[in-house]
Amino acid sequence: MKKHSLLAIALSATPLMSQAEITAVTLYPSHAELTWAHSEEVASGTGTLEIEGLPVSLQDQSLQVGLEGIVNSQIRQVQVSRVEQAEFVAGETRRLRDELAVVSLRIQEQEDAIRAWNQQVTLMSKAAESPHELSASELNDMATALKNTTQSALAEIRTIREEMKSDIALRDRLTRELSRIKQGARATKKVRVHYEVPKSGELQVTLRFQSPEANWHSEYTARLQTEMEGPSGGEVALEHLAVVQQTTGADWNNVDLQLSTANARRGTRMPPVYSWVVSPEQPQPYRAKSSVSMADRQEESIMGSAAVVERQSTFTQSYRLKQSVDIPSSTSGQRLTVAEHLIPVDVATWVAPVMDTTGYLHATGVFRAEAPVPAGRVTLFRDGQSVGESHLQELADGEELTLGFGVDQGIRVAVVNELERSGEEGIWKSENVQRRQNRFDITNHHSKDVQVRVFDRLPVSQQDTLTVKPLEISEPVERNVDDKKGVLAWDRNVPAGETVSVKSGFEIRVPEGVDLPPL
Repeated sequence: MKKHSLLAIALSATPLMSQAEITAVTLYPSHAELTWAHSEEVASGTGTLEIEGLPVSLQDQSLQVGLEGIVNSQIRQVQVSRVEQAEFVAGETRRLRDELAVVSLRIQEQEDAIRAWNQQVTLMSKAAESPHELSASELNDMATALKNTTQSALAEIRTIREEMKSDIALRDRLTRELSRIKQGARATKKVRVHYEVPKSGELQVTLRFQSPEANWHSEYTARLQTEMEGPSGGEVALEHLAVVQQTTGADWNNVDLQLSTANARRGTRMPPVYSWVVSPEQPQPYRAKSSVSMADRQEESIMGSAAVVERQSTFTQSYRLKQSVDIPSSTSGQRLTVAEHLIPVDVATWVAPVMDTTGYLHATGVFRAEAPVPAGRVTLFRDGQSVGESHLQELADGEELTLGFGVDQGIRVAVVNELERSGEEGIWKSENVQRRQNRFDITNHHSKDVQVRVFDRLPVSQQDTLTVKPLEISEPVERNVDDKKGVLAWDRNVPAGETVSVKSGFEIRVPEGVDLPPL
């Protein structure tokens, strides 16, 4: 770029002003990294670029400035300053008013051109009203000229009106912004970049900084379809949604958005592990007991030092949206679709009759995806009907997904107590004994077969003086389900309109003089 030396000196001494517009954002669950990028024609030598309108939440220590486009460009100094409300309003108001004056003048010129064309049409029409003594051929020529002139004028008017649409929209937007600036005055930050370039050219400047006033979290919708052909019996469409919220004070327009699962709130290192010292309890002189035991106080101390650190997830993933997005500055979260996973599932009705005879529909499948998904709230739909909300745990490729999809009203369960007896037994050594035998009758009122999983539990003894013995247990049965002692589960296929039964019973014995536990 060739310039006279005096002009170059004047330009280098005058800071180049630029209004901040965020171009790219990386969102974390705890904060955001914002990117501002701009290209400017600069003269060789030293100069200053000022970027105004940056959010006041800009964390100064996180600011990174990059220069590209001109080889051997150097940053001499970076300054960050706070611009208070009055200064911000004055500067923004002046800029918006200047832009508004330009576009208003352009609209006025367009309206003047339309009036001129309309005046020409009017004059031609009045001339045609008094043709005087004209021959037929002259009248025909005049009519043709009038027609052509009118059509040309109307075409010009239509063209001008079409051009005016964008200017009128711009005028209205500038008017709204001017009103908003006056009403919502706020402090901002300004960055001054002092640079040195060996030659003139296009200098590309990039700012990257962090702000705590923007974050995201995951939410999901899970849609179960039960009317599926094949052995699986169903399919869950799991839609991963990103709920994005930013209150930086400036709207993000047409930004490249990336979502990261790294969470700064979880800390950066494992909490310390201390020695666990124990000793026999010593007799203590009589004193008033503290409301908090020593063990409790020790636990509180350990937990207090580790409370700010949670378990760090093995997986840290990022998601980049395929298209640029607009995120307004607002307390309302914007929901964006990240991905959708189709998961074949086994569908079964689960019921624990001794606790509740209500059956609940559950879908179980294997999650397959290139990247894990974070934990979050999930809204549930079953065959197009909303059935409530739940919580989805963090899932990685190959892990089992199990979701409940509400009450199955077509399954009825009855608990039949076949045996309930307690008393003393024994000839040489008397013992207190209690026996209980239940039968669970599962009736299918659906028009097709249903897979049912029935749960029960046997008492578990932790003392030698109390013994537990199972009575009649229907086979096949899964014992110690999910490594929980005493928990039983039966998987049964219940044909349409039929009843299937399973049995579960136990016996408890304690020595004479020892009371049976309440059951």
